Amino acid sequence: MAALAALLLPVARGREKYGSGVVTSAACVSTPCRRAQQTAPPQRRMPSGITAAAASATAASGAFTARLRRCGRYRSHTLASAAAAAAGAALAQQPRSNGSNTDENGEKYFRPLCDGDVLQASPGQQFVVATTFIILTVGYARAAFMLFSGGGGAGSVLVAAGCVTALVLAVEFADFGTGIYHWAIDNYGSASTPVVGSQIEAFQGHHEEPWTITHRDFCNNCYPTCIATMPFLLGFVALATSPYLLIWSVTACAGIAFCQEFHKYSHTLKSQCHPFANWFQENGLLVARKAHLRHHRPPFETNYCIVTGHMNTFLDRMGFFRVLERLVYRLTGVQPRCQTGDRFDHLLKRKEDIRGSNAARPRPRTAATA
Repeated sequence: MAALAALLLPVARGREKYGSGVVTSAACVSTPCRRAQQTAPPQRRMPSGITAAAASATAASGAFTARLRRCGRYRSHTLASAAAAAAGAALAQQPRSNGSNTDENGEKYFRPLCDGDVLQASPGQQFVVATTFIILTVGYARAAFMLFSGGGGAGSVLVAAGCVTALVLAVEFADFGTGIYHWAIDNYGSASTPVVGSQIEAFQGHHEEPWTITHRDFCNNCYPTCIATMPFLLGFVALATSPYLLIWSVTACAGIAFCQEFHKYSHTLKSQCHPFANWFQENGLLVARKAHLRHHRPPFETNYCIVTGHMNTFLDRMGFFRVLERLVYRLTGVQPRCQTGDRFDHLLKRKEDIRGSNAARPRPRTAATA
């Protein structure tokens, strides 16, 4: 009975008052019980803190139970019913958020700005990503076989140093490569550009609504880069004759293939990320949130690398992308979007339409709105 009273007191009372170290329970008892409370000896003041609050709640619940017994009234069933009703009413007033991209009517809340774009993975996209994982596994297995079958022995210090060097260089190359590609599609081309037009449009939509990426399924998010890297990955796995070259190429292709998921982590709240992802970010092995968010400040001209982010400081300080922009302008006469400030009008219009349709609906609690 004491435990039940301790659980139900906060619901029935509505608020606990720990300022004096005692939970006030006078509103939860009838008039005879209040008289009993007036004659009851005062409770001892407890020290502050969580332990004190727990001890105070236990003492108050024991006193409350004793008073109920003296009054001859056991109202646990009534209190439980009231608590259940209050909890149900509170939940009914909250917008549903089951971790999906839907509201209480089952309608999509966070929607991509690009026509035809979806956030859920299709079977074809899942197949592409699964195939990429299989090829990567075969590549690493072949590299391990080459190391063990070679005369040097896989456990020697030189072999280990060579493998570590290949891994580090591959990760940094992947970071550099994603920066070049990100810069190119951010600043040049349009939705009608052959081959990469859809990605150019998607990245411009990402600038308008950055949080949409946090609602993408893993395979939906990674399949475009998996497709782009698969020919190179297959070539290296089939033709590489050096285990170190194979380790470098497979790791670099893996970093580029899944760079969009690392990019996604940099837009996701720490509380919503897997602990492993948080650990890699905090230790500088994946692009950090604060570092990447600098890219999303207009005119979107810095911090293009999205694997580790290590190359961003070096490339931005030396003005690497400004040199490339001057070179492109001399060759084509086209200025980059980070200088002209051009935006896609059809994305802006769709953005306003989506906001208008969402205005009357409560936004679900997600990583983008928390």
